[in-house]
This record gives sequence, structure tokens and C-alpha cells, in this order.
Amino acid sequence: MGKRQHKKRRKQSPAELAGDYEIYHIGVLDGIRAIAIFLVAWYHIWQQSWLQPLTEHVNLDWLVRNGSILVDMMILLSGFCLFLPYARDMVYGDKTDTVPGFYVKRVARIVPSYYLSVLIVLFAFAIPLSEYGGDTGFMMKDLITHLTFTNNLFGDVNCMTHLNGVLWTVAVEMQLYLIFPLLVWLFRKCPVGTYLGMTAIGVGSAWYFSNRFYSIDQNLVVNQTLTFFSVFANGMMAAWLYMKYTKMRKKQTLAEGLAGIVMAIGAVVFFYQMCMARSTSGRETQWQLDNRFLLSLVFALFVIGMILSHKYFRKILDNRVMKFLAGISFQFYICHQYIAVKLKEFRIPNWSGDELPNMTGDIKWQWQYTILCFVLSLVVAIAMTYLVELPAAKVIKKWYQKKREKKELENEKQ
Repeated sequence: MGKRQHKKRRKQSPAELAGDYEIYHIGVLDGIRAIAIFLVAWYHIWQQSWLQPLTEHVNLDWLVRNGSILVDMMILLSGFCLFLPYARDMVYGDKTDTVPGFYVKRVARIVPSYYLSVLIVLFAFAIPLSEYGGDTGFMMKDLITHLTFTNNLFGDVNCMTHLNGVLWTVAVEMQLYLIFPLLVWLFRKCPVGTYLGMTAIGVGSAWYFSNRFYSIDQNLVVNQTLTFFSVFANGMMAAWLYMKYTKMRKKQTLAEGLAGIVMAIGAVVFFYQMCMARSTSGRETQWQLDNRFLLSLVFALFVIGMILSHKYFRKILDNRVMKFLAGISFQFYICHQYIAVKLKEFRIPNWSGDELPNMTGDIKWQWQYTILCFVLSLVVAIAMTYLVELPAAKVIKKWYQKKREKKELENEKQ
């Protein structure tokens, strides 16, 4: 008898090993990002319009007044999404970017359109409108710190910038990107220890600033990158735990889907309670420092709950509309506040008299202004995404790929 031949079993891919679970592109994260940025934008537009989102039966005033704290959700999502490929590699064994590759992707996505938006604001508005009042020194400081993503490190720039007040968030993100490869290396070596260390830095710095809140520059401390370490750490840890969970489970059950729904709804209830506590604290800014870590845990609970929820429930946030909005979300975020401020400054929509229409309770103007802010921000975001961000990113990535291939070819010849 001949020898029985055994077929070599094909190695399963990470996606096959994960079964029912998404471990590459996780659709609900698009929706969560889009909603978070929408709520931050709504808050900034509300600051100018004072349009209260309430009717006889519905009152969302608590939500819009606390919209600014959704920036923490954006930071948590960054930690989750950035670390997801490395968590997948730790659990399943998968390819990840090199350190240069990681940096190139971040620069390609953010820097070209960000720089263009800063220069447009400077040369089309700030200088022609004499917003710096002849203070060339501050103008140069404002410009240089924004171009180097260090604007959040200077209290005067953070508070008095004429180049768009929301860009401190981009500075925080870029500073976290800068040290991210180091965080990945540490997390691979010791996940729990790295998480605890990052949490200690975040909670410790927030505690330090909070206890000296009235004796230091408040414009400087709330938006410090150090205080976001614990938020970013929760995003990284959530990605790792989720990836480990998918390997243990493989097949999603109805009970698990329902449990995910309960978890997500429970997180929303916790978030509501925290918003009410912040609104009644009388110290909203300091409250953010004191509760940043706890708030990010609630956000992480919501993210995991939505990911694990039933597939039909996930459709609320995982659909084409949310994917499109998430795709333009960066441009929408960096333009919305400046557009809102300038529209009001230029009396668009027009109003008569010297008193601001939001102070007179001009409901018609408030609605027209609010709708115009959102629509114009969407138009600008779409244009900047498809005419600047994506084409520029494509060129930079293509250049890097050619450079990498050339280097590999030279190494082979040696």
C-alpha cells in the first residue's frame, strides 16, 4: 500500500480566526466618530447662537451644553483605532506598519490640509482684518506654534489665537502620534504595566493641575496632552481586550448582542448623569480635569458595547451616511468653529441694530444661523477632503512607497 498523503492545512487568516467579529475596519466606529464631532460642533455653534434645543416634550439642552467633552471621545477613539492593528498582531499575528510608515500616514492625512487651512485663515482673514493689531511678535508666535503643533503649550496662544480656536485638539493628537511608536513598544512588552503607567500620568497630571487650578494659567492646563494620557490609554487597552475577546469567542450569540445593547445604553445613561453633574457643579472646566479618566471609561464602555451589540442595532452607527460623515470629519472639525465665528462677525445672516441677535432672542435668526453654520461647514469639509486631504495623502503615500521600494532594491543588490 502506498503512503497516505496528508494535505497541508492552510493557515487561517486573522479575519477567519475572528469569526463573526470585525477586527479590521469596525463600522460602528465611523458613526461614533461622526456623532462625537457633530456634538462638539453643535456646542461651538450654540455658543454663538444660543439656540436652545428643546420643545414641549424634548429637552436636549444638557447635551449641547456638554458637547465640548466629546473631544475626550475623539482622543479615546484615536487610541483605539491606532492601536487596533498592533493589538491584532499581538493576538493573531498580523502585519503592522513600520515606524516611518506610521508617521508618513499620519502626516499625509493631517498636515497638508491643516497647513492650508491655517494659511488661508492667516492671509485671507487675520492679516487683512488687522486682527493682530500690529503685534507682529504674537502673530509669528501664533503661526509658528500652530505649524509645529505646539499651540496648546502656550496659554496666550491657546486663549487668544486668531488662527482657529479648535486646533489645540490637533496639537494634542499630533503630540500623541509622536510618541505612539514608543507606547506601542512598551505595550507589547508589558500591556498592564504600560496601561497603569499611562493612567498614572494622566490622572496624576490632572490631579496636580486641578489642585492648583486657581493659581495657574487655566487656559494652559485643561488642554494639556499629559491629562489625556489616561484617555488614550483606555482606548489602547479597550482595543487589546476586544481583540483578545474575539479570539476566545469567535462566534457571536444573540445573548451577547443583547448584552452589548444594554452595555451601550447603560453607558449613555452614565454619560447623561455625568453631564448633569458637570452642569450643576459650578466649575465645568475644573470638572473636566477631575473626571477625565472616569468619563473615558464610560466612553470605552459605550464603544465596546456598540461593537458587540446585535448587528441590526449596529446599523444605527454603521451605515453609508455615517461612513461618509466620518470620512470628512477631520475637515469638518477644523473648519466649523471658525466659520461660525466669522459668519456672526460678518452679520450673516443679517440682523439690524447693535445688540447681538442671540441676546435679543431672535429665534428666526438663530435657526437660520445654526443651519447655515452646519451646511457651510459641510460644504467646506467636503471640498477640503476631496480636493486637498485625499489627493495630498495619495501623493505622499505614493512617494513614500516608491522611496521604500527603491531602498529595498538597493539592499538586494548589495
